[in-house]
Amino acid sequence: MTVDIGVVGAGGMAETHADNFDSVDARLVGVCSRTEESARELAESHGAETYPDAETMFRTGDLDAVLVTVPPSAHGEYERLAAEHGVDFFVEKPLALSRETARDVRDAVEAADLVTQVGHQFRYADIVERAHELLGDRTLAQIEGRWVDAVSPLPWWSRKAESGGQLVEQSAHVFDLVRDFGGEVADLAAFGGHRVVTQEIDFADASVVAMRHDSGVVSQVASTSASPEKDVSLELVAEDCRLELDFVAGTLTGTVDDESIRFEGEQRPYERELAAFVEAVETDDPSHPRSTYPDALRTFELTLDADEALDIA
Repeated sequence: MTVDIGVVGAGGMAETHADNFDSVDARLVGVCSRTEESARELAESHGAETYPDAETMFRTGDLDAVLVTVPPSAHGEYERLAAEHGVDFFVEKPLALSRETARDVRDAVEAADLVTQVGHQFRYADIVERAHELLGDRTLAQIEGRWVDAVSPLPWWSRKAESGGQLVEQSAHVFDLVRDFGGEVADLAAFGGHRVVTQEIDFADASVVAMRHDSGVVSQVASTSASPEKDVSLELVAEDCRLELDFVAGTLTGTVDDESIRFEGEQRPYERELAAFVEAVETDDPSHPRSTYPDALRTFELTLDADEALDIA
C-alpha cells in the first residue's frame, strides 16, 4: 500500500521529508502553502496537486495523512483541521507557542484516535538506539546535553514571538533526548545571558538548564546561539559506562565495562522517522511512532518551563 500524503507548508523541512517519500512507500499528492510559488515548485517536482488552502485540501483531496511543516506561530489550525477530518498527521516541532494551543490539539487527536508523529528525529538516530542497547538496565546517574550554534538564518527564528526562542524551537531536540533517557522531570532551574548576539535575537543567547528527574537522574542542557561552530551532543554517565553522542558527526563513543566504544551512525533519522509514521498509518497503530503528539507535548511543556524559569543576566 502506498500512503498518499498532503503537505501544509512548502519550506525546507517539507522538501527534506518529500525527498524521502519514495524510499518509504509514500506519495506526495497535495501541497498548500502561504507562498503560492513554493507550493507550486514542491508540487511540480513530485507530481502533486496544489491547493489554495488547507481546508480545501482536506475537503477535496484524497489523503491518507498530512505533513504539517509550518513556522511555530502557525501551528494549531492545521492540526485541528486534520483531527476534524480524521486524517493522521506528522507535524514538525515546536507544537505551538502556547500550552493552550498544544493541549487543545492533543485533546482533538485523542478524541479522533489519530496516528501522529512529531519531528523529534533524534529518537530515530541509530546512535540513540545503540546507546539504549549499551545502557541496558544500568543505573543512569547524569545526562548532559548541548546545542551550541549560531543564529539561525530563518527570518522568523530570531523573534521570540514567532519562534518561541532557542530552547523551545531548537534545543527542544536535546530536551526530548533528556526525557527519552532520563524520564520525566520533577524540578528545574535555569540561568541565561544575552551578551553577544544582542542585536540579532530578542531572547537569551546562552543558557543552562539543570533538572532533577522523577527517576533520580540529574541532567542539564546548555544552549547558545553565539558560537561560530556547531555542537549538538549528549553525554550519558551510568554504572561502569560513559557515552558521548555527537549528532553533527553521527558518532557514538565512550567506555562500557572498561572497553572503548566507537560506533559510526548512518545519519538517516529523517527517513526512519517518516518510515515509522507511514507504517503506523498503514497499520492504523497510534502507539507505533516513538514521538506521538501526546508524548511530544510533555517535551514542549518542559521547554516552556525551562524558558519561563530563565533568570537572564
